[in-house]
Amino acid sequence: MASYNIPKILFQHGWLSFRRAHYFDRSMGVKVLMVFVGFIFIWYLAMAGALLPQLLEHVFPDTPPHHAFFSILLYLYAADLVTRFFVQSPPKQLIVSYLPLPVSRSKLAGFILLRGWFSVFNIYLFPLLVPFFLRTLLFPVSAKAFWLALLGCFLLGAVNHSLITWFKTWPGRQTRIAALVLFIAGAGIGGGLYPSVFMSISEQLGRAFIDGNPWAFMFPLAAVVFFQSLSKKGLVQSFYDWAGSGHSKAPAGSSKIEKFFAKIPVFGTYWELEWKLLMRNKRASGGLRQWPLAIIGIPLFLYFAPDESSSQYIYLLVMVAGGYGFYHLQYAFSWESRFFDLIASRNTNLYRFMQAKYYFYTLLALSQILPMLILLGFAAPHMVLPMAGMFLYVTGVIFAFLFYTGVNNSTRIDPNKRASFNFEGTSGTLFMTILAAMFSVIFLMIIAFFLPFGMEESFALVTAATGLVFIMLHTKWLRATAKKFQRKKYHNLSKYREK
Repeated sequence: MASYNIPKILFQHGWLSFRRAHYFDRSMGVKVLMVFVGFIFIWYLAMAGALLPQLLEHVFPDTPPHHAFFSILLYLYAADLVTRFFVQSPPKQLIVSYLPLPVSRSKLAGFILLRGWFSVFNIYLFPLLVPFFLRTLLFPVSAKAFWLALLGCFLLGAVNHSLITWFKTWPGRQTRIAALVLFIAGAGIGGGLYPSVFMSISEQLGRAFIDGNPWAFMFPLAAVVFFQSLSKKGLVQSFYDWAGSGHSKAPAGSSKIEKFFAKIPVFGTYWELEWKLLMRNKRASGGLRQWPLAIIGIPLFLYFAPDESSSQYIYLLVMVAGGYGFYHLQYAFSWESRFFDLIASRNTNLYRFMQAKYYFYTLLALSQILPMLILLGFAAPHMVLPMAGMFLYVTGVIFAFLFYTGVNNSTRIDPNKRASFNFEGTSGTLFMTILAAMFSVIFLMIIAFFLPFGMEESFALVTAATGLVFIMLHTKWLRATAKKFQRKKYHNLSKYREK
């Protein structure tokens, strides 16, 4: 293998691996659906970028919009870094098979780092930034300021990309944890305790970008080079572990939480198994660990959002009020698909099995909504009642809908795959189910409109009353779901075995 052909061959292998991924085997309808969702996401970001100048003028009335934006620029990229930490992974080239061959490990590491730059996380903010800078810099200031601002934002994203790449490829776990703790402590002190100082530094950095100050570009660029060099060194040292050639060991024994669940009468065994499913699988645990961010993130978002009617945030409430269960129960019976042969071969009471699952995710949602409501009481008091009413609606009506329709979703999914950008198990029918769940609140909004109260109070009353009815009748619809699943159990088992 000639050395000058190695990059070309590696690119070819990487492309074949991407092209042969499972999501390319989906039907044309699912592919169109995925593209449609992507365009919707880009459209929403572009609309947010176009409306951002007016929002900033409302929040910072005495400051030009681009200066106000620059004052929160570091907050934006701090949020970007947190997002990358949870969902961005370096490209996993199947490199173990190359290691016995006369291929330079340094070239393999360089190729992996190069592939890492072709990531959606390096461009996803630009649909927001470009419309905003078009309105605040290109015409009012200059084209030079427009392009320099975009370049500066790209470099800040590149720093985040390089940091995450280093963190997820460096072999020393203790070193990485220590660096993470120091970063969180520094960010918390700077952004939380001294926000005015932090915002001033952020604004000065943004102004330096549009003024063309070379030092403003050289420091991020130097950070990118530094962390990329460390990442390359770390990859060379830890190829086997990082590439996944080692065998992960299952946890020995049970954790304290699992032992606690096991002692609970009636439902304890089911809850213990449910908790093990969540914590011992990559996809499930990765999704669960992201949800506590909503406890702080949603109140912060509503605090800075325009103080208008809660109806404009109604779909956001549907997605977050039920906590992790809203996402997890979309595949209510697919999570156990890998070992459902064992469940089906035992004398399992399917009604009790579903009842335990419903209680588990309702309590999980309750543990998230209570601190969120407390924070909303300080950040956005007018949203407390709508959020509380939506919690009852989602854990009642929406959970019932997801359970009953989930019986028809007989796709087997792999919980050991990553949580983000994982389209395994998706289908057009499942997408329409979620749309129906989200748009069902339109009818409640119409009823609330005719009640003789304020919109927030009326909507909270209607959602809470509807949700409470379904919660009180949960034994009936759970029994109906269990009977339906009993009739389709063997059909679903045959579908589970296809993969």
